[in-house]
Parts: sequence; structure tokens; C-alpha cells
Amino acid sequence: KGSAAARKAGAEGASEDDNLEEQLTQAICIFRYLKGTDVFQKFYSKGLARRLVYEQSVSTHGEETMISKLKEVSGVEFITRLARMFNDMIVSKDMSDEFKSKSGVYGEVPFDFDMKVLNLVSWPYSPPDVKLEVPPVLSNVCEQYKRYLDDKHPGRKLSWLWNIARAEIKLFLPNATGPAAKNGYIFQLTTYQLVILLLFSAESGPGTGYGTPAGPTLTYAQLLAATGLGEDIVLGELEIFCKARVLNSSMGLGSDAVSTSATYSLNVDFKSKHLRVNLANMKKSEQKREIKDTMRAVDEDRMFTIQAAIVRIMKSRKQLSHRQLIEETINQIKPFQAQVSNIKKTIDQLIDKEYLERDANSRD
Repeated sequence: KGSAAARKAGAEGASEDDNLEEQLTQAICIFRYLKGTDVFQKFYSKGLARRLVYEQSVSTHGEETMISKLKEVSGVEFITRLARMFNDMIVSKDMSDEFKSKSGVYGEVPFDFDMKVLNLVSWPYSPPDVKLEVPPVLSNVCEQYKRYLDDKHPGRKLSWLWNIARAEIKLFLPNATGPAAKNGYIFQLTTYQLVILLLFSAESGPGTGYGTPAGPTLTYAQLLAATGLGEDIVLGELEIFCKARVLNSSMGLGSDAVSTSATYSLNVDFKSKHLRVNLANMKKSEQKREIKDTMRAVDEDRMFTIQAAIVRIMKSRKQLSHRQLIEETINQIKPFQAQVSNIKKTIDQLIDKEYLERDANSRD
């Protein structure tokens, strides 16, 4: 009986792998017909980065198989960064395990701490342009890890990607009933949300009402100063908290609840059917902004690619007519179909920068 069950499980596993292989093959078939493979690469890179960082991949084998298939179609250069991302995950896990094993050297960590060290050259991320006021309970551990990294790799610069970091915090609310009263609610948060929420569970701070059952009350200006975040970020996170009824606003409920003139306090009557509450999902506005930023990055990369192709051609040919230069540039660029208008614009820019010059004896 046990042997039969094992054979059945093995057959189901093989069937799933076969289905995945077929789906990836079909995806590659479609990929072959894409004209703008650079656009695909940008969006695929962002999607893969999110799955790796947040450990959301359904199948690591499937991810590696897809990259292998992309390599067969587009070559090593196309997948170099993607492969490095996988390597960073492996190295990060080893370093995280080593850091935890050296608690006697760098100090105890009072909570589960999972650090991923990413080589920014390979990842579609950049450090945020904010000076986040990190709570001591978190900044102390970050400083411990920095000392560990300095000892292991002297001279490396560590930048914290607070904008993509995630956290879980267990919150016990005074008026909670049922399982939540005993176990507390687990909130899944962005780092920015964590910094804001911790202000409402602190024993002291810029607000009023510390030590009361309902906890402190803080104004928008106090939240802004205490977190170091920008106005748009604070308002956006407050909107999420108020919509989920985690925070109360002095302006009441609804779309007008979040205001720069409102005061905010913890909703001690918060109730949810779920003990685990996820507030870290990307907002639609952020998704739209990410798509817009990605396409802007694609356009910038294309202009650099056109520029490099023109310089490469002229170094080789020395002299060409305007029409010939445009034609050769189009022929040399493979990841996308270069537009004539963009090529002309780039030629003019290179002339302005004195990388090229017009032949005074030719009208072309």
C-alpha cells in the first residue's frame, strides 16, 4: 500500500513537471516572435526579483528552466543578470545562517531576521531617496549585521533597501476577542508601515496619551517628523491603515479620513476574521508607477544602445552618409526595432557633443 502511494505521488509530481515544461516551451515560442525583447527582459527581471526576494516562486526548478530556455534563444548576455540574482540568493542564505551562528560575537537578535544582500548591478532596485528614522529595535540589529559584513568583506558599501523590505509584527489589542485575544494579530507590513505602527505602541514619543489603554495620539506633522518619510508616502500608508481600520482618524471614516490636519490613534476595537492581516500588498497606484518607471528605463537604455551602435559603426567605417548610418544602425540593433526618429535625434546629440561631425562638402 505504501509503495503504491509513493508511485502515485511520483506520477503526480512527474505530471506537474511535464505540464510546467510544456507551458514554458509555449512561452518561449511566443517570446521568439517579440520585437521588443528588451521590454520583456525589464519586466521579467522585475517579476523575478520580486519572487526571489519575497520567496514567492512556485518552483525554483521552473525559474531555472525558464532562464535556461531564454539562454538558448537569446544567448548568455541576455540572462547574465538573471543568473547573478539566483547566485545572490544562495550567497545571502549562507551569510544569514553564518550571522545567526555568531550571535555571541555580534550580539543577540531579539526577533527573526532574514537578510538578503543584493549586488545592485544585477538587480532592478536602487536605494530609496528617504532618510528613514529607523526604530532602535531594528537599527541595532542592522548595525550588528553591518559589522558582520565589514568583517567578512572589508570595504563594501551597504545600502538599505527600506522600500522593498517587509516585516511581520504581532499586535495584542485591548478589546480583541476570540483567538486574537490570546494569540494577537500578525500584521504583514512594509518597512514604512512598520515604522509608523511602532509609534503607536511606543511608551513615549512626540504624541499625547502615552500609558493610556488606547495608546498615544499623533498628528500628521508628528508622524512626518518621527519617520523621516516624505509626505506622499506617509499619506499613502495612513490611507491603508485607516481603510483597514487599524488606525482611527479624527476626521472619521471614508475617503476624507486621511488629512494633514487629522490626528491618528490605534483602533483598539480592531477585528478581523483572519489572525494574519496583510497590509503590504502593492497599491494600484504603485503598480502603475512601476510600469511607467520601467518603460522610462527601457527608453533610456534604448537611447544608450543606439548611441553605442552609432559610435561603433563610425569607428569602423570612419565616414558614412546620413542615410547609410541610419540603415546600418537599424541592422546592428537586435533587441528592439530602432525608430528612425530616435536614431536621427541621437546623431544630432553626438554631433553636439563633438563625437561626430558633418562633412562640410556633403549635404547629406
